[in-house]
Amino acid sequence: MSSFATQLDTLLAEYDREIMPATPVQIKAALDVRHAAVYERTATVRLLADLHLSWEDKRISWNATEWGCDSSLASADRLWLPDVGILSVGTLESEDDNNLRARLSNDGRISWILRLDISSPITLQLTNWPRDQQVVFFKFGSRSHSTDEMQLQISDLQHATVFESGAWELLRVRGTEASWDGSGVERRVVTWSVTLQRRAAAHALAATTVFTASVLLLIAATFLPPATRLPLCAASATTASLWLISALVRIPGASSVPRAMSLLSTTCVCAGVAAACSAMVIRVARCTEPPPQVLRSLVTAASNIIKLTPPEGSQAECSAWAAAAKLLDYLLLALLLFTLTVVVCIYL
Repeated sequence: MSSFATQLDTLLAEYDREIMPATPVQIKAALDVRHAAVYERTATVRLLADLHLSWEDKRISWNATEWGCDSSLASADRLWLPDVGILSVGTLESEDDNNLRARLSNDGRISWILRLDISSPITLQLTNWPRDQQVVFFKFGSRSHSTDEMQLQISDLQHATVFESGAWELLRVRGTEASWDGSGVERRVVTWSVTLQRRAAAHALAATTVFTASVLLLIAATFLPPATRLPLCAASATTASLWLISALVRIPGASSVPRAMSLLSTTCVCAGVAAACSAMVIRVARCTEPPPQVLRSLVTAASNIIKLTPPEGSQAECSAWAAAAKLLDYLLLALLLFTLTVVVCIYL
């Protein structure tokens, strides 16, 4: 080992780290994510990862049989290193990577790891909250070398398994290659998309329970007479409103509205409309003025299809109003149930 170290030092002493290897240099890159999390209050994603880079430099090669070793570690500050960095919007806080050692192979292959600590802004998509997934893109490339000098490719490195224990779960990491033409110079870039999924089983259960309870209360109210329908409508609207108020404290600003909030808001509005319709039906039924002839004809025609029997003991002049109120109640309830069905089909 002492003899090999001496030979390697002699080889590196004649090596000029300021000169690139034979162009174009084929750089293979792989992103190995160690940790990723979303910070909703600041709408940022923090990524801890290792960027594995490998390339070929025939100036650093030797005969493994004569030297007695086919690979070795060397300080990175003694080698030419590719200037691969992040091109997308983000703050990079990396360690002093030149102090990290690179692995040299006797065939001229060099492997080096760039440790990354990136904070990048993200546009939150909360449509499926609290089961939402957030996707953030990280683009890497060289700012000073064109495609003719450096070609960046994604390697088939096997990533390490990451076991997350926070509020966000790492689902997948996918890489793509592309060409970027900036200032008339074509450069090769690679982009990795990191998909994170929220862990909020309690919020999901609470949203489902509140929505189900509100809808059941509203449906149960439709089977009651208009005079006794108001308490259930109020209970349905109150249940949905309390959840909405508590959810607004937890949900950050985003470019989309959570589907759960849309459903609960619709339920709350439908409950209020149902209560207003019940009050209008009661007001029509208590009308004492003589009904117009058009109303009598309409009620008579509708009574052949549905039963519009007025309450017992009602006056003759008031029976038409009572029948009209019952017909109006049927129409409003049908419209309300149709609206709820459409909303559920759209959002679910």
